[in-house]
Parts: sequence; structure tokens; C-alpha cells
Amino acid sequence: MQLIDALYKKYLPVSGLSGLRVLDAAGGLGQMSHWFLSEGSAVDYFDVSTEMVESVRQNFSAAIEAGALTTLCLSITDLDALGEYDIVNAHAVLEWLEQPYSALQSLCSAVKPGGYLGLMVYNRNMLMLRHLMRGTLQRAMSGNIAGDRKGLTPISPLDPLEVIAQLEKAGFRLLCQAGIRTFSDLAEKTVIDWYEEQELFNAELQLCEQRPYCDIGRYVLLIAQKSP
Repeated sequence: MQLIDALYKKYLPVSGLSGLRVLDAAGGLGQMSHWFLSEGSAVDYFDVSTEMVESVRQNFSAAIEAGALTTLCLSITDLDALGEYDIVNAHAVLEWLEQPYSALQSLCSAVKPGGYLGLMVYNRNMLMLRHLMRGTLQRAMSGNIAGDRKGLTPISPLDPLEVIAQLEKAGFRLLCQAGIRTFSDLAEKTVIDWYEEQELFNAELQLCEQRPYCDIGRYVLLIAQKSP
């Protein structure tokens, strides 16, 4: 969240977020809804999990009562009915879908001309690298590295370059590609424990938009603007 906060403030029109209409797609516990609400935006939140939606309704009841936040229990595959938004936010959801690029098209369509898409995806490059480092060479080289729904590895890890190509095809201009956790997930825990949290953050922030680091983060954050 520290990295997302820094990057969103760098690339989104933060001074003009007040009053903008934001869609927090598959928003989970509502961390990003809270971020946008704190910036003065009006947020429509949805998630497919009734437990997540109920948690957000309880935790952000004041924003709901004030008319700044609406909540829905909805699948991302059904978002076409929600209209267009100044900003669409979708983090860590496409990789859990059997047809992620179909959902990406819907997300792109939900952005107004001139609006912004903030998209974070689980990075296939990092997953490949972890397999190579952990001794599962044959599986890595076979290309069969997706999860099987039984663990925490997503079923559709994504190649950032393919995602960017789809965004450009949909009429978006890429503003930012950043690796989220570019090295801290690769290092041994004993090594990470040597560092202060602020040291880790400063290093991640300094490296996250540079190549090759922006291509190997556990997640890749993409911020893009739709053509007017």
C-alpha cells in the first residue's frame, strides 16, 4: 500500500480527485476504496464475496451514510452494467479468472474517455523465476506454472507486456509500469530481517519503475489513461 500510495499520487491527478467517480472493482477488504475516499472521491465498490462486501459495509458505514460510497455484491464478469467512471481500480483479480483478458476489456470499457485505469496483476515473469530458483526446472520450462485453485498461486498469472499490449489496443496510453515487491519476495527472510522497513520501502520505490525490476515484481502495477 505504501508503494501504491506513492505511485498513485505521482501519476493520478491527485489535486483533482475530489468529486471524481471511482470504481473499485473486486475491491476485497476495501483498502483502495478507503484510499480514494480519503482523497475526496465518490466510490462504487463491488466484490463477488458476500463476506468482503459485508465487512466493507461495516467498516465504512459512515461513508455509505454520507453518500460517498456504494457497495454491491457482484462478479467482475458482470460489471458492464455499471456505466463509465473517471477512474477504474482493479487490483489482484484478473489472475484468478479463467478468461482474464475478457474481464480486462470490460474494465477498459468502464473508463470514461480521458479517464484512468489502475491495474495490478500477478506477474508471470516472477512466478517463472521463482520456479527456476526453487528447483522445479522441468515445470518451469514446460510453461505449466499456473496454480490449480488449491493454493495461493493464481490460475492465470499474466505477462505484463501482453497486458500492456491489450491496454494500448483499447486506446490507453501507459503512464506507469511498476514492480510491486521487486526483490523483497526473492530474498531470504533472514536477509530481509536485516533491514529496517523504511529502508526496504525506499529501495523498492527507487527500483520499481526501472528495468529490469519493473518486469520482475511479484505484482506489476499499471497506470494508464484512456484517449479523450
